[in-house]
Amino acid sequence: MAFSRILRSSALMGGAQAVVLAAAFLRAKAIALIFGASGIGLVGLFNAFSGNLSSLAGWGLGTSGVRLIAGASPAERPGKIAAVRRMGWTLCGCGLALGALLFWPTTRLTFASSRYAPEMAIVALAVPCAIVSSAWAAVLQASGKIASLAKVQVAGALAGLLLGLPAIYLWGTIGIALSILLAAAIPAGALWFAARAEGPSTGVVSAESRDLRQLVALGGALMIVGWLGQLSAYVVRLAIVRQEGLEAAGYYQAAFAIAGSLPGFIFAAMGADFLPRVAAAKDEAEARATTEHQIQAGLLMGTPVIVGLLTLGAPCVRLLYADGFAAAVSLLGWMAWGVFLRLFAWPLAFWLLGRGSTRALLILEGVAAFLMTAVAIALLAAFGLEGCAMGFAFGQALYAGLLLLVARRRAGVWIGGRTLGWGLFCLVACLAAQGFAASRPTGGWEFLPVIVSTAVAVYLFLRLLRRS
Repeated sequence: MAFSRILRSSALMGGAQAVVLAAAFLRAKAIALIFGASGIGLVGLFNAFSGNLSSLAGWGLGTSGVRLIAGASPAERPGKIAAVRRMGWTLCGCGLALGALLFWPTTRLTFASSRYAPEMAIVALAVPCAIVSSAWAAVLQASGKIASLAKVQVAGALAGLLLGLPAIYLWGTIGIALSILLAAAIPAGALWFAARAEGPSTGVVSAESRDLRQLVALGGALMIVGWLGQLSAYVVRLAIVRQEGLEAAGYYQAAFAIAGSLPGFIFAAMGADFLPRVAAAKDEAEARATTEHQIQAGLLMGTPVIVGLLTLGAPCVRLLYADGFAAAVSLLGWMAWGVFLRLFAWPLAFWLLGRGSTRALLILEGVAAFLMTAVAIALLAAFGLEGCAMGFAFGQALYAGLLLLVARRRAGVWIGGRTLGWGLFCLVACLAAQGFAASRPTGGWEFLPVIVSTAVAVYLFLRLLRRS
């Protein structure tokens, strides 16, 4: 896979993801201004609830569908698409039923009362929307329609924002829940419309039982992987609420959203273009080379963002939330380092997933989820809320280390020297930027690390595009 293709697809998905993130942060800012940190804490808990159910009922279809379709011949592809569509509608019904069953007991467990039961019921309706979105997105991704997927994401995000903001203003916490539902339902409709052209409907081409069995077998493992991550996030937030209160959960959610979302365009590109291509690689050597190129591309585009998070954390928090969120600033630095480690870890995870190492990935994710949750809760007890952010960074370090060991055992080699060199260079750049920020420069000098790192990244980006 040409390096230029990775860079171009990452840039395309990055533009779309920037709009999606801007819409999400505008919605979050409105909630922060109206409800304060407790409102952001509610958003984090609502999203954790819907995320858990979506992972559980979604059965890993977004990824297993991509693998099934991407590896098929042109003659087989209509049947594979039909299987993904049928599975999507089936799981959609499961998600709706699961949400109806669990919203009440989850409300009681989370808030020790039924105060937010109506809100949780509305949020539960976002689950089937998320599931069918994953099915339609899988069809577009596996068919190479990255531009169409990007357009749909932009349109859905903007429409959800325009309808969600009035709901938040008019109906309070019910409006928050409605905004989450709209943010899931509108993209689901847009993706369905865009994916219709990629193959005949299930009424024209029937789904074969062997394809459905493959989706069930692979999806079950992927469901567990995704659910473990969502469960880990929920347990950590629940521990924060129990020990520090809902307002502290809001500060944690604010820092987590900034750290995890701003580099999100890189991870979006991995799922949209990198995963189907590494799955379709002709041999392990090609798959490994593609993975290393993805790590390099992620470091190239992600380092300026990490530098920005490390040096401009306070302005970011004030801009994206409100002045009362200063407690989130100290958390953001630790989480930025956790995201930096993800630039290494996630391509390796996608490589293992794309090349069929589902069992190894399942075991690894289970161990990693347990360790990350345990470390975060232990440090929360020892150091308070900042300890939880420290736990996120240390947990990501453990995760990256485990992935490196598994990848070494599977491929027989470590990551190449060129990729390690890129990583070391970016690590030094981030450390230097953080050290510069610690001197508290003023008069515009505080923007220097971001300007320099962005200029270097743009120069290298254009140079690599010309050479590839």
